[in-house]
Amino acid sequence: MYKTLDANLLRIQGSFDELVRLAAKHGFQGISVPREILEDARRAEEAGAVVRDHGLQWGLLHTPVDFFAPDVTDAAFEEALDIQARWAEIGARLGVQYAYNHVWPSSPTREFDENFAWHVGRLERIQAVLADHGIRYGLEFLGPHELRTMHQHPFAHTISGVLAIADAVGGQAGFLFDTYHWYTGSRRLDDLYFAAQNSQRMVNVHLNDGIAGRAPDEQRDLERAMPMTTGVIDTARVYRLFQASGYAGPVMCEPMRPSTDRFAAMPAEEAIAEVAEAFRRVEAGE
Repeated sequence: MYKTLDANLLRIQGSFDELVRLAAKHGFQGISVPREILEDARRAEEAGAVVRDHGLQWGLLHTPVDFFAPDVTDAAFEEALDIQARWAEIGARLGVQYAYNHVWPSSPTREFDENFAWHVGRLERIQAVLADHGIRYGLEFLGPHELRTMHQHPFAHTISGVLAIADAVGGQAGFLFDTYHWYTGSRRLDDLYFAAQNSQRMVNVHLNDGIAGRAPDEQRDLERAMPMTTGVIDTARVYRLFQASGYAGPVMCEPMRPSTDRFAAMPAEEAIAEVAEAFRRVEAGE
């Protein structure tokens, strides 16, 4: 696994060159691809040189839209696929290896069978575009009760659910494992061990913690803590298991509010140092 900084997700402010320098200084081994370089081959080449000079790897490639959002029409999907093909070409030149999209765990209009077939149809198209450029695509399951009950038709919200979609398209696609979504979605150890046994299909790991004082079904999707801070989720156990499984891809901290609100108002180095300290706690099991 290589520790990856996603400054955009964490809302850490700073120029790309500054963020790369600080990431390397604080022990990160990877950095996520900035969206703004993906339409400019020259900027991408310059960014790639900066990343190489600091001994870092690339994290995840962006997708232009949420491909599985119910409101992304077929026309918008086709337009986004064209953009994704351009971004994948640039990403491949940089050496980017991974991309992903989450799968919504409920639908406003489609019952399970219809929704499954709809996801399979879209995945076939997305997977083909990324595979042409050697980029592995993964599906993220979403666990919070609020999302599972947001719409009237329930859908996949566990690792087995998203891998069933992937396997229906030949099994090229993999999955993203998020400790928060695992905790809120099932909390089952067999799901965790199933992920570890299939770590060759994992494209990324998100580390975080739950909000203290809330039951699993009371946890809110956009309110999470830094890993190993509240004791709700044993992130260190997950990390050690995936490390022992031989997973070799990116891993990153993904808290939501209130941490990201604080990071947005902090100097970049202070925020990055705090994220690095979270990784240290996870690795030490503290």
